[in-house]
Formats: sequence, structure tokens, C-alpha cells
Amino acid sequence: FEFYEQMDKEEEEEEETQTFRRVLTIVQAHCKLGLTATLVREDDKIVDLNFLIGPKLYEANWMELQNNGYIAKVQCAEVWCPMSPEFYREYVAIKTKKRILLYTVNPNKFRACQFLIKFHERRNDKIIVFADNVFA
Repeated sequence: FEFYEQMDKEEEEEEETQTFRRVLTIVQAHCKLGLTATLVREDDKIVDLNFLIGPKLYEANWMELQNNGYIAKVQCAEVWCPMSPEFYREYVAIKTKKRILLYTVNPNKFRACQFLIKFHERRNDKIIVFADNVFA
């Protein structure tokens, strides 16, 4: 077996967790580092974190980090984007998983996202765009 100095793992989906679990049973490492914004799992397997990366050693308060200038001040806004008529007609007509794809790739959502990106680029803001789906 090859021995590694450090293994890092950031937040993951359920399938990735299973893969990472298999890797941890095969690969040995001096240090395992897990990073997460929250110690919350949708699948209620929070207890698995001790197996995957060990106990929590440090936790920072994000408001304190923000107030001390270590992370950017967060602005969060919800933007509602109506579906284009063509997409909406198809969306209400079907009852399969294709509905998820239709609201994910809604052209109006992409246009709104493009507008916001350009707006913030002109202001020289640092931006991150998160997508709720791999297709987005």
C-alpha cells in the first residue's frame, strides 16, 4: 500500500461519499481534512463523518469571519424567473423527470444569470455562481 501525507475532502453528494468511503478503507494517510460550510447532511448520516474524516477540530463563526474582513459580506437575493411559454407548456404536459430538466435549463433563468454576472463584472465584484443541477 502507498502511504499519503494528507487526503482532502470537500462537501460531497451521496454517490461521492460512497466512493470516498471505499478509498478510505484502501488508502492510508497521516491526515484527513474535511471541509464543509455546515455540518448538515440531507441523508442523516452525520455520524459517518467521524469514520470519514474524524472528529471536528475547529469551527469558525461565519459572521465573525465576515465582520473581521476574512470573508466577503454576503448578499443573498432570490430572483424569480418565469418559464418561457414553450417550456411551460411542455412542463405542465409531462409528469416525468424531464420536468426537472425543463425548469433547470429555463432560458429566462440563464438570461437573468447572464445579466447579473455582467452587472457585477462591471462593478469589479468577485462573484460565484452556484448551480442547483449538473445540467445548469
